[in-house]
Amino acid sequence: MTWSEKISLHLAKQIKTEDSPYSIGQLAHGIEIFLLNIINGIALLVVSALLHIVLEVALVSFLFFLYRIITGGVHLRNPWRCSFATLLLMNTGGFTLKHLPAIPSPYIYLLILVTLGLAFTINYRYAPAKHTYAPDHPEVQKKTRIIALFLIGGSCVLSLILVEYAYILILANIIAVLTQSALLLPGSFLLVSRLENFLERVVEK
Repeated sequence: MTWSEKISLHLAKQIKTEDSPYSIGQLAHGIEIFLLNIINGIALLVVSALLHIVLEVALVSFLFFLYRIITGGVHLRNPWRCSFATLLLMNTGGFTLKHLPAIPSPYIYLLILVTLGLAFTINYRYAPAKHTYAPDHPEVQKKTRIIALFLIGGSCVLSLILVEYAYILILANIIAVLTQSALLLPGSFLLVSRLENFLERVVEK
């Protein structure tokens, strides 16, 4: 049991009441996610500040987690590895956003259509991931998928309209939605599973 699980379990036992609809395990899981999100947020702020990309990382992170909270996606079993992966992905996205050369208008329109069209297709096929917090019920899953597709489709339309006025925001959205979509692909789940199994074998040795 990790330190975050121990702390979360202890807090869950303290706040659990008899009339609570949630079990101790559910409360502990929620508390752990909250704690890890705080730690991840602080770490993101510190690292992005050192790299002078706070605004860019903030934009990419906000949009990424907006999509991901609806669709879910691959994640690491170890919270520290998960935190490191989040730091790496979000700061890479922010760094790319800051240093990507300006794209001429005709090409940015094409980029919006191609990338968000690809993201729409992936989310239509694979969203939401099975481990999302939505109940494992076909109707709920369908509604969740519709919400995700509506967000992506809406962001595509807005991006095409606002391309001359919100260039950085549009690029941040493209980076965020492509990252979120990539983490929905079965290949990502397989790759992460193999990587974690390899790391665990290395640690055991």
